[in-house]
Amino acid sequence: MQPQAANLIQSLETPAQITTFASRLLAWLLAELNPPESEARFTESRARAVLNAAQVLDEPTWHSFERLVENPPLLRLALYDLLAGAELAAEKEVEALVVASSAAATPIPIEWHALTIAAFAWKRGYFLDQLDPSSPPLPDSPAGQILSRAMGLVRQQVQRGATERDKLSQKLGYQSGRGVTPSLDNMPPSQESIAPVPPYFRSPVPVRYPEMARETLHVAPDEPAPGPAVQRGTPLVITDEEVEPTPNPPTRMPQITISREQVERTRPPSPLPPSAVIMPNSAVEPKPGLTVAFRQMFRNEPMKTTKLRVLVQEYPDGPGLYGLQVRVTSDTIRSYVAGTTDRQGQFLCELPVRLTSGLTYDVDVTWPREHGSEIERKSLTLNADRTEFALPFYRRLTE
Repeated sequence: MQPQAANLIQSLETPAQITTFASRLLAWLLAELNPPESEARFTESRARAVLNAAQVLDEPTWHSFERLVENPPLLRLALYDLLAGAELAAEKEVEALVVASSAAATPIPIEWHALTIAAFAWKRGYFLDQLDPSSPPLPDSPAGQILSRAMGLVRQQVQRGATERDKLSQKLGYQSGRGVTPSLDNMPPSQESIAPVPPYFRSPVPVRYPEMARETLHVAPDEPAPGPAVQRGTPLVITDEEVEPTPNPPTRMPQITISREQVERTRPPSPLPPSAVIMPNSAVEPKPGLTVAFRQMFRNEPMKTTKLRVLVQEYPDGPGLYGLQVRVTSDTIRSYVAGTTDRQGQFLCELPVRLTSGLTYDVDVTWPREHGSEIERKSLTLNADRTEFALPFYRRLTE
């Protein structure tokens, strides 16, 4: 965690101050990145059009991000990642914007499309008037990298785990006295009175009052003490008759014993004849698994097991897709293996193969509803020469 960016976020107390700071930060970035002779103004709609034209904007991810930043702690976390990723916390102008926003009382809507693009454009020194929706930049160009970093910040907020969000939002909470030095306008009034210092007051001097000394009472050791004398009465005595007698001690009952005549003899179970066979209940018998089914089918051929790792990603070397249904089947048997991908987009299973000729499996992946809910199938022949096989699935080939 960057200390400078964390101190700036921790110095903002209310959501109104946070949104005002984000709006003033966007205005400052637009003034820095738009040349004076440029007539085109980089607005929120223009920023969104540039992201759409470059095919970078992911609508479901963006909608999830907008719902997240409605929560003030997660709004702090998003602004912290923006300041840290674009290296804006070290600028004196940004520090002045935090001081100016500390007195805001009304929340202002944040234009996130323009703010994220302008922040990473400022880091690369790229003028915003060169971003034109009619001629979108290439992915490998400097402008394309700026748009990719802006969308990557949004995707980072959505894909972050709930536990990590809680830990970071607690660290970025408001702390009095952190951040920038307060000015005279935003300093809270002091409730403590300042003690006067010389020569504005006279130091206290102990004063003796002789009139109080005449009224002081002195008692000599031989004189009796004033007041009535103390009289002693008869001592208090408690007799044995006044004490409550103790209860009778408990009496023990005779021990309980059980003789052999009192126990009823049980008959031993009759042994089954040799011809008797106990048949299992077919209603509760579990269905054999995939490995057992293959071993029953290929009894005369040696078998071996190998691992198959199914990797489901948005694009190559991209984030994995969580919770997608994966089913592994074979044409030679009705049994199958099914499950869902983990948070890294992986599904690992162990499959049986023939030792000499191998075995062909069909892998079906069901894409989520936002991707069309279609089922993609790939076939792969596994053999016993390797201990693990990998089969990737991509939604698209480019980032």
